[in-house]
Amino acid sequence: MEIRSIIIVVLTLPAIGADLPCVGCHPKEVQGYRQSAMAHSLSEVTGQPDGTFEHALSQTRFSIRSNSSGMLQRFERGGVSGEQRVAYVIGSGAHAYGYLVQVGDHLFQSPLSYYTNRRLWDVAPGYEASHHPDFSRPVTPECLLCHSGKSQPVPYTLNRYQTPVFLAEGISCDRCHGPGESHAKKPVPGSILNPAKLRGPARASICEQCHLAGEVRIPNPGKSMADFQPGQSLEDSYTVYVAAQPPGKTLKVVSHSEQLALSVCARSSGGKLWCGSCHNPHESPAQPAAYFRERCLNCHGATLEKSHAAPGRDCVACHMPRLAASDGGHTVFTDHRIARRPEPPNESVQPEDLAAWREPEPRLRQRNLALALVAVGLQNESAQQVIRGFRMLNQVEKDYPDDQDLLTTLGSVLLRGKQPAEALRRFEKVLVLRPAYAPYEVNAASALIAAGRKAEALRHLERALQLDPLLQQAVELMSSIYKDQGENAKAAALIAQYQREMGITPVR
Repeated sequence: MEIRSIIIVVLTLPAIGADLPCVGCHPKEVQGYRQSAMAHSLSEVTGQPDGTFEHALSQTRFSIRSNSSGMLQRFERGGVSGEQRVAYVIGSGAHAYGYLVQVGDHLFQSPLSYYTNRRLWDVAPGYEASHHPDFSRPVTPECLLCHSGKSQPVPYTLNRYQTPVFLAEGISCDRCHGPGESHAKKPVPGSILNPAKLRGPARASICEQCHLAGEVRIPNPGKSMADFQPGQSLEDSYTVYVAAQPPGKTLKVVSHSEQLALSVCARSSGGKLWCGSCHNPHESPAQPAAYFRERCLNCHGATLEKSHAAPGRDCVACHMPRLAASDGGHTVFTDHRIARRPEPPNESVQPEDLAAWREPEPRLRQRNLALALVAVGLQNESAQQVIRGFRMLNQVEKDYPDDQDLLTTLGSVLLRGKQPAEALRRFEKVLVLRPAYAPYEVNAASALIAAGRKAEALRHLERALQLDPLLQQAVELMSSIYKDQGENAKAAALIAQYQREMGITPVR
């Protein structure tokens, strides 16, 4: 079963349009920020062209149509079709747009993206190998953390939200400057955080919270990624684990911090070079090549005066080329490794390599690394990583008797290892700790099914669907049990009800 961690987003000041407390004293900064991609990270539907295409692997045909009431996205596959109206657009469009659809109080991801650079529609990143791309992938608060100012999730649910879903759409000032209430009451220096005046991990963490995805992020016990506040280190809330990446090949969409740390510029700066050395979120340069050239010459002007003195040279074009993003569909991103010359691929790096970007406090190191190994191992189908992480978790389980993430991970590995009784013991303990979270009911049901106790599994699945009627895993497992019991009519009725809720109908 899929490992779930409940993530509750709690932010403070609203964003664009509601940044008035800031604009009164900082009009230049606010107006500059309004032009940035971050300020437009999430919005209501804007104009993208109509289109059609076919996803060959799944033999799914998609169509996109817009009218005065908004954008409709539709799929047809295997005698059924599904249609949803787009509720929100993810992304500024600098590279692509993604889409969210809303069914009742649930948010789901659309399987479609519009790639602005190539002006084409295709499946969204992560759907390339899908055999059933549709509108059923839950959008959790964790998914929204770096794409919205402030969402309002219903506590203890997977993807249900209050009305309105967002109190602020675009990323707001507090994401970098921290809570602003006290500064608004007494606007004096020092009453709000200035990232440029921080040093070390605290300064780096400001940008890394959204620009360092790594291979996986592991929350500390009782924490979520939303608990991070500017001025802290990320490791106060969670640990980012990265894998060594062969240089000179492809990039990941959110790997800017990893790349910059590999550069000679960063390694030779004694900690002085950081994202803010070149990027100012409060201004959008009209001539980017000249703007960034000036920043390069701030450090390299004396040494490169003769060889690079000609005006109009574009430092970024030569030393920071745009490379394809391995996890970004039809997108390319700037390589922040700032190589003097193109680097050849290095095939010696093994996929088993995994390390903390920065280590958490000593007592958490084995726990967090073990969870990371299992999560990445399951994703990459690496038995070696999963087994290593599982053994480490067994060693520390006694130290974390009420750790929901640890217990759920152990149960998931045990279930895959055909030890349903041991898996159920962990899942049932998690249910005691959080009895109202529907995916945990599904985990318990899965262990009971594997143990041949289907009648008991049904009770858990009924409870899961009471908590969340649109939880696809629960619907699929319950219908499977009905079929095994010869109750085909019940199975068909359950599937039909779910499909109606999700806008899926037979093709006529």
